[in-house]
Amino acid sequence: MKSIECIQAPDLLDRLAERVEAETGLAFRGTKRRDLRSALKRMAEAAGFGKDEEACAAWLLEGRWSGEKGKERADLCALHLTVAETYFFREPRAFDLVCDYARKKLALHGANTQLRIWSAGCCTGEEPYSIAMVLRHGVPDLAPRRISILATDLNRRNLQIARAGVYRQWSFRNTYKGMQKLNFSEEGENQFRIHEQLRECVKFSELNLASADYPSAATDTQSMDIIFCRNVLMYFSRQQAQKVIARFRQCLVEGGWLIVSPCEASAELFDGFAGHYFPDAVYYQKAAQGHPVALDLCRMPLTPTVEPPPSPPARRAPARLKPDDANKSSTLPVRDETGADPIARARAYANEGAIDEAMLCLDHALKDGKPTAELYQARALIAMEAGDRRSAIDSLKRVVYLKPDSILAHYLMGVLQSEQNRGAEAARQFRVANELLAALDDDDMVPGSDGLHAAYLRESMRAYLQKGRS
Repeated sequence: MKSIECIQAPDLLDRLAERVEAETGLAFRGTKRRDLRSALKRMAEAAGFGKDEEACAAWLLEGRWSGEKGKERADLCALHLTVAETYFFREPRAFDLVCDYARKKLALHGANTQLRIWSAGCCTGEEPYSIAMVLRHGVPDLAPRRISILATDLNRRNLQIARAGVYRQWSFRNTYKGMQKLNFSEEGENQFRIHEQLRECVKFSELNLASADYPSAATDTQSMDIIFCRNVLMYFSRQQAQKVIARFRQCLVEGGWLIVSPCEASAELFDGFAGHYFPDAVYYQKAAQGHPVALDLCRMPLTPTVEPPPSPPARRAPARLKPDDANKSSTLPVRDETGADPIARARAYANEGAIDEAMLCLDHALKDGKPTAELYQARALIAMEAGDRRSAIDSLKRVVYLKPDSILAHYLMGVLQSEQNRGAEAARQFRVANELLAALDDDDMVPGSDGLHAAYLRESMRAYLQKGRS
């Protein structure tokens, strides 16, 4: 049994990386090569080679990946070289775009409206089912037969789970309880099955985005209104990502939308698209002369309104709390004596729509302990979600006072000032953020940003400044 650490390893690993990229589009260049090395150990065991990683690599390098044996190799790579981590209503602002687009198109075309949406890289199905749910409850006038949701993935195991439509509670960690109860039936302990009428709205299909099988009527990938492709492009090389994006553009109708993750944003890659940037999301619209469905994205809320009728969870008025408000009583235990993380508790309150309680939880923590930049940043983000820009700016000023080199604080200050048409102040905050970003490479994560890459912030600020000059 031979380990990949043997003398043939460098050449063998290089050839394996080239083959994997050629067959699946998954790139393992530079520092990512160590991820391939680590995954090969797991693949060897899963494919029956035990600890003989060299034998597994040789098997993967045998011939072209065609037929059932070739598919077996692709499945193995898809399973062990990508992260199948997702949940319902992930990065939720995008679902507001879906509903807004559907309403505008319905207003334009009436009963003849056809809405086509593609979830590319759908993983285990939470994303396309989330789309089906928000359309069902957010745009009830759009008949189900007028909605076509295509969901594709390279991994057949993911697609089997998606087609079954049965999930554990962990998949609902960003879902309102009312939404879960309305759309899922409980089957045994920690098992929830999506309702059949929603499952029928989604067509699952196997598709390799590195192939030239789209746009095509055979793969049903033509004339799409909206394409979701989040946390997928990051696995590709720059050249492969450009090819995929160019094909996506051909798949979209004029004025259609491509939704990617903030960490995948890049003006160079998205040629032929107009970028729309937000603190937590980025959308690209297919450039066209006269968009058939124009959205007023600047007025879209910072948090989604996906609570379903009837009786959605009540959202409280935006919290504008004064320092002495922390002494007021609350119907919920906003002060915790167990030492639990107040930021996590506040986030939990905010996810349930209890904005006042979330803010009080943070204010108690600020009063009872040492004020920290992290507490004020959490307060600012929740205030932004509630639409309380004044409170958000006040909290961000505290962040900057306590931590002058906070890139995210300066960036968010710029965003808020830009939204209030304070161009000079926005430009000043963006300038400071850009200067601080100079120490980071494009692929580096911005400290305290929960996963945003430096490239995204740079591109977002560029878009805001360009919008301010127009």
